[in-house]
Amino acid sequence: MKAGQLRAGVSEIELKPELGLATGDGAPRAKGFLTPLYAKALVLSNGENEVAVVALDLLGIDRADAQRAAQLVHQRCGIPTHGLIMTCSHTHVAPSMLPTLHTYREAFNPYFDEQAKQRERAWVNTVVETIAEAVCQARSSLQEASIGVVTAELPWLIFNRRRHTRNYGVWTHWMGIPKDQAYRAEGPIDPEFGLFVVRNAAHEPLCLMWNFTGHNSFNFGDQYSADLPYTVQAALDERMGRHVPTLYLPGCSGNTNYFDFQQPEGLEKATEGVASAIMAIYREACTLPEVKLGSRQAELALAQRDVTRYWWRADIATKYPHWTDYGLKEVERFQQELQESLTYPFDVTVLRIGRAALVGVPAEAFVEFGLMIKERSPFRRTYVVSYANGYAGYVATRHAFIGGSYEVWPALNARVGREGGYLMVEKAVELLEELHAR
Repeated sequence: MKAGQLRAGVSEIELKPELGLATGDGAPRAKGFLTPLYAKALVLSNGENEVAVVALDLLGIDRADAQRAAQLVHQRCGIPTHGLIMTCSHTHVAPSMLPTLHTYREAFNPYFDEQAKQRERAWVNTVVETIAEAVCQARSSLQEASIGVVTAELPWLIFNRRRHTRNYGVWTHWMGIPKDQAYRAEGPIDPEFGLFVVRNAAHEPLCLMWNFTGHNSFNFGDQYSADLPYTVQAALDERMGRHVPTLYLPGCSGNTNYFDFQQPEGLEKATEGVASAIMAIYREACTLPEVKLGSRQAELALAQRDVTRYWWRADIATKYPHWTDYGLKEVERFQQELQESLTYPFDVTVLRIGRAALVGVPAEAFVEFGLMIKERSPFRRTYVVSYANGYAGYVATRHAFIGGSYEVWPALNARVGREGGYLMVEKAVELLEELHAR
């Protein structure tokens, strides 16, 4: 692996779903647009290797569909399938994309019938085609560039949403913890804000990519919305006086949220915090014109969660009772699928970008796992990207399985057992070390 002159290309394509589709976790049918939705792609090449990052304004993408998109990209513009990270912003009010969440929609969406599933599948096919188009457009616009990374610390923007309680084990904050119960957070936060800055030959900003461990959950109504990625982009356009495409790479935020995320001003506060941080630091990035690029990908076969019984019935009935019957339906579905396979396929993707690395994981991983990967990575800077190249639901710590609550319940395709996150970390570190040694 050699360092060569960097060339970079970026593209943006607006996603235009029809109205009436079920949203990821909002209204049964969307009635309008609050903000546009985008697919954004960045391609990097140094004459020897090429890698690409795609940021999608979606809740998540199914593994099979991500693989289809990667194959299309490889066929049409030659970028290897292991050199592509497709991440979703996890906005809760983009059109539904995940067939693994059909049990959830059938339980709570009275309009989710076979016709709705067909419309969803047509939308998924459109997104797959758009991913390939965005990457190929970005590659066709390659120009001489330089790239660098700069960081900030923003502990005031986020919190760990799982709280120890006196009588109920661990209770997830947004579900409404009873008074006089919560006394400490279950886990840490990761305050590191990472920003990749790509400049053109004239040393002007060509593209920005930011990574942070907040949870993009602000709107839950009947209007399509990208939420934070769009509002941050709009704020930066205004403050810079020009448009610089900005890609959002969500970190390990399975158990973290932005402060005030459930309040009317929550999105505005998060936007102000992120946009201000970018404006404060982006000029300080030391960008290099010659970098090493590389990629690795590995498939893990992770043990699934124990669904031999409906273990969490009492916990669900206490903390979120209207999910009790739904949880049983998911247990029954998982039990049936276990007869076909005892393991769950899980891809870990690593991109080397000079002295920094991106680790893509297909899950809502707990922040602890991101911290573990960062601590053990041989690279100067490492950023973990969630909802990448698939969606395996929540990946929780052993400690979380003891305390219980939302993230470990049999729901929302949360399939990975209590050891899965640690195996994910081991494989990610192994791939990082391979790339660093070359």
